[in-house]
Amino acid sequence: MSDTLYPIFYGTRLVTFDVLEATFSPKCHPEYWRRMKNFLLHQGGKFGIGGGWRAVGAQPDLSGFAPEGKSFHQSQLFRSGLYFAAFDLVVVNPGHVHRAPTWSEVPVQGKKLAYDYGIHANVGVPGARGSESWHHQPVELDGWDTWVAKGRPDIDYSYPIAILAPRPTPPQPPVPETPVITKEITVEIKSRNLIEGCVGPDVKFFQLQLNNLAGQGLLLDSYYGPRMKEAVMNFQRFFNLIVDGNLGPKTQAAIIEVALQAA
Repeated sequence: MSDTLYPIFYGTRLVTFDVLEATFSPKCHPEYWRRMKNFLLHQGGKFGIGGGWRAVGAQPDLSGFAPEGKSFHQSQLFRSGLYFAAFDLVVVNPGHVHRAPTWSEVPVQGKKLAYDYGIHANVGVPGARGSESWHHQPVELDGWDTWVAKGRPDIDYSYPIAILAPRPTPPQPPVPETPVITKEITVEIKSRNLIEGCVGPDVKFFQLQLNNLAGQGLLLDSYYGPRMKEAVMNFQRFFNLIVDGNLGPKTQAAIIEVALQAA
């Protein structure tokens, strides 16, 4: 495999594809991995994987998540074996932590690009509340209940991928030759709880962080409006927090922690 680097998990780490594959392909449906591998290689290091397989009992019991046992992030009994078949993708974001992809960057369910790659972003639709542009499954899979009602059909091992890797890759940052020295930083957050309708410099501070960390494109107007609430909910879903759209202590702390990792 080439020396192209790919984003992995939710910090700033970049790895070769061999490392990415060794981390996420075990337990994955072989046909789904074939398609996802092709997609990632064809994107030339822009996309990586934030999350994949979840163990029994590890599915978050939170709003916006599938119930325990009904997520394709968890192993499911296909006709060809017991596999998981969902990944949460991240996009390299130079100088900052990896961000969530936008809908314009991914193969959207029902669109030609999804059928070309054989994978789709199928949770919600662009611009809708609760949509997840980062969550990807094989095009044959949509909801768990629908899949079970159809008799748990397998993923098509002979699926004709239309767009094949590799393509020319963009320049990549060099791999550090010396270990990175880290230190523990304790931050005390003194901001009030922020909800829709709040106004002030603390609102503007978190607007800036959400833009830097997650590419939300918020206007830095110091006003906590509906667009900012949706951006907060996207962050909460991405980092497995309670999804309420409010900037309480836990969400504020998570944003600060991720920002420090990127500093």
